[in-house]
Amino acid sequence: MVSLLMVFILFGSLLPVMIGIQHSLQVKKERVSAFETLHEAAREISTTGNLQGQRTVNNILYSWEMEEQLCVDYVDYKEQRRRICID
Repeated sequence: MVSLLMVFILFGSLLPVMIGIQHSLQVKKERVSAFETLHEAAREISTTGNLQGQRTVNNILYSWEMEEQLCVDYVDYKEQRRRICID
């Protein structure tokens, strides 16, 4: 009985921590892909002159556009719209 209680306590405390870590890693992976998209967009602007484009990474569509700033838009794994811009 005591060992069963210890197993419940152990897994009950580790599961939320693991979910938090997975969430944090997923957000970081998406942001890295967004910044890579910004980098590739800057290279494409300088070579071809295109002012907008798209890139798909891990089934997430990253759309970039150069207006006043170079920005990338994407919908994250929680279905929330994100926008990252650089000057």
